[in-house]
Amino acid sequence: MKKKLIIVFVVIAVILLLIPVKKVYEDGGTQTYTALTYKVIVWKQIDGKTGTEIYIFPNNFQQLDYYE
Repeated sequence: MKKKLIIVFVVIAVILLLIPVKKVYEDGGTQTYTALTYKVIVWKQIDGKTGTEIYIFPNNFQQLDYYE
């Protein structure tokens, strides 16, 4: 019984660490995907930055202005 409980806890922890939350900014359509262990930024600014950047823990907890 303890093994099953530990396995369930580990699976839930992995899901929480890897599933991102999507946010879209109104600067032309920049999107961020943020999880507890990483952040992916897809830049689409009007007359500005384009491309994709990936940040790994602990650098993934900054606001979008920090990465510009």
